[in-house]
Amino acid sequence: MPSDDTTTDLLPSDALARLSIDALERTAFVLADPCDDPDSLAPAELHAHIDFRGPEVGSVDLGATRAFARNLAASLLGADAADVTDAQSEEALRELANILGGSVITRLGGTDCQFLLGLPQLGATAPDTRSSATQCTLDAEGERLDITCRRRAA
Repeated sequence: MPSDDTTTDLLPSDALARLSIDALERTAFVLADPCDDPDSLAPAELHAHIDFRGPEVGSVDLGATRAFARNLAASLLGADAADVTDAQSEEALRELANILGGSVITRLGGTDCQFLLGLPQLGATAPDTRSSATQCTLDAEGERLDITCRRRAA
């Protein structure tokens, strides 16, 4: 599969964005929209990823500003963002990777999902040049969230 973010298969960029927006609204009541100008947002400072395997192998990688992760944790915990610790912010980003990983494999696998999902980890994954990558950037209340799904045939 060639590496590009305009793929026309089961997970184009707009579908990845929609899965992410729905997950944020459903689980954390965080509002987000696709960002047309990612350079207008602060760069990602925190990274999390989750690997999957089955008919395809790959990962869902997240990059976010610290403020996004802090706001996400506050929403998940029902706390004030000022009271959220760095560890709670990181855990919230890992949990979002877990949720999005589940959404991606459900989308790819359909009703007979034959995928296994790993455990969410902090840190970015090394790009696999053999993988196809679908990417999107969301503006979540003024904060950046980058989502990349890398995958290739098993």
